[in-house]
Amino acid sequence: MRASRLVAFGELPRFEVQEIPDPTPGPGEAVVELRAAALNRRDWWIYRQPGYCSLPVTLGSDGAGVVSAVGRGVTGWEVGDEVVINPTLGWVRGRDVPGPEFDILGAPSQGTFAELVLIAAENLAARPQRLSWEEAAAINLAGLTAWRATVTCAKAAPGRSVLITGAGGGVATFATQIAAERGAAVYVTSSSAEKIERALAIGARAGFRYDDPDWPRHARSVVGGGFDAAVDSFGGPSWHSVLKALERGGVLVNFGDTGGDHSTVDVADVYWEWRSIVGTTMGSPDEYDAMIDHVRTASWRPIIDSVFDLDHLGEAMARLDGAEDRFGKIVISIGRRFIGEDA
Repeated sequence: MRASRLVAFGELPRFEVQEIPDPTPGPGEAVVELRAAALNRRDWWIYRQPGYCSLPVTLGSDGAGVVSAVGRGVTGWEVGDEVVINPTLGWVRGRDVPGPEFDILGAPSQGTFAELVLIAAENLAARPQRLSWEEAAAINLAGLTAWRATVTCAKAAPGRSVLITGAGGGVATFATQIAAERGAAVYVTSSSAEKIERALAIGARAGFRYDDPDWPRHARSVVGGGFDAAVDSFGGPSWHSVLKALERGGVLVNFGDTGGDHSTVDVADVYWEWRSIVGTTMGSPDEYDAMIDHVRTASWRPIIDSVFDLDHLGEAMARLDGAEDRFGKIVISIGRRFIGEDA
């Protein structure tokens, strides 16, 4: 099979398309012939961490495709089934948080930037048929992260106001769509007026420029008090302002630190206002199932920023890293060669 593999770490990583052996499923495993994969900030983080894992390695956590082989003991899946992949590894069903076995598909395990991927059969779900292959590939990691942050932690529902920071990112876009679909009043922040306008088109009620130091006061006046919850991936310097924008008893849900891994907050903004800070990453198998069930009947569709082919993964990574106008998910389209499948 062909795979686009990371062969050199660094701010300017190097990828090579290589021919490597096809994987063979063991007991409880399946091989999926991929139709599309999608990029995540995790891929960006890994290639900037020299020594994170042995090279070469195939990155990629998101994927959608067709089952091409199943191992002994696999039930419920047959060759030819169209599936999406839950990239969360080692999270025991029924637990609210994972144990030490927790990991994510795509480094050190071989990921989805390839024609085939090996995965535990329990990590598969039927592809939502209303979505294209590219849309189906895009929903998995970011959609699951957004679902847990927005539904489980922020409790998005009618009567609740939810702030989504950083409009335009993959998870932020899904969080906006999910929260709006569930009836919450959704608001966003961004440094771009254009991204705020696009967020309004997918369900947000208003947006605020976070490069305006007075935005929390303005937001509170618009909302009529403060937000019940905020979903944030920026971390770093954003927490101070986001906490001030929350209602008394509000919750700050954080799933990332793209703006910095240290934050300074006024402690009284937490305890004296009965607020809480909740950290989250990915989601449980039960939450993944709930997210996919939601997607099957939801009115929204994943926003695709751009599509590249497997030979141009480096260009896709460059867009993930530096494009100011990026909005939504970056997807890798992978060749279709499954016997008997319609194009």
